[in-house]
Amino acid sequence: MMKYKYQSIFKDVFNSFVEEKHNLGFDYKTEEYKLKQLDELIIKEKILEIKLTKDLIEKYIAKRSFEKKINSINRIGVARELAKFMIRKGYKAYVLPPLPRGSYNREFVPYIFSDDELRRLFLSIDEWVKTPSLDGQYYNQRKKYPIILRILYSTGMRLNEVLSLRVKDIDFDKGTFTILKAKNQSERIIPIHENVLKILKNYINEEKIYLNDEYIFKGHSRHSHLSKSTVDQYFQKFLRMADIPHPKDGPRIHSFRHTFCVHRLKIWVTEGRDINSLFPYLCAYMGHADTRSTEYYLRLTADLYPDIVVKAEKHFFGENDDE
Repeated sequence: MMKYKYQSIFKDVFNSFVEEKHNLGFDYKTEEYKLKQLDELIIKEKILEIKLTKDLIEKYIAKRSFEKKINSINRIGVARELAKFMIRKGYKAYVLPPLPRGSYNREFVPYIFSDDELRRLFLSIDEWVKTPSLDGQYYNQRKKYPIILRILYSTGMRLNEVLSLRVKDIDFDKGTFTILKAKNQSERIIPIHENVLKILKNYINEEKIYLNDEYIFKGHSRHSHLSKSTVDQYFQKFLRMADIPHPKDGPRIHSFRHTFCVHRLKIWVTEGRDINSLFPYLCAYMGHADTRSTEYYLRLTADLYPDIVVKAEKHFFGENDDE
């Protein structure tokens, strides 16, 4: 249900835009208020044509004397998403250029695994699973780590989302995971590659994990799941085994999520897919609160693969005139 009733000539556009966000699983309450501000400005300026001009947007995003800079930055995010939505719907709209690095206080640059690093990493893990320890014993708990890391890389899920998986969260018939109580208080259903599902199903059968409420990756007891710190400790071990350096800004468990997103965007761009139409779906799939985080990955993708910069810029700047 929408929180505000828009009154300007843009009201139907705003309602459709917000409805799309809600359908994609976004709360979007703060953004609805930001749109209300734009709605009031449109009425004040006596605008009678559904056209998002540069002049209107610059007045909308201008920082007020009484507010913090972040408020203006948040309006920029809403204005960019609205403009791209309107263009998809056939309206004329000015798309603001993206803010420079650091505008969202995001100085950290994610580590993206190369294809060769991923190959070495998974080969090392698979070999480790089959190798007996110093006492000549094999340990069944080793089997869970290749599966956990493959899920992380193939889905882009957060580590806690993977470790929190229970039997009831997996639909083998539809090939999906249901992710509950995720970051941003969101819930979502995501498709899983059939090869990963096959590996996971074999593991569940071998470990005899049948009860709906059972965790797939158990910790010290059947009532708790494996801890993030334990997985991270093993991850450091796997990096050393694969001869992947781990400096201060080196790979972390979360790097699988960054790598998934960048690789997916690279595939879409090189295939000539419509990034503007796919972007909201990727954002919802990743469980991002809004598209700013997802757009950051597109900028990172363009930095890593210069040959796709031109196609990426079409998403950021649009192909429309200033007006």
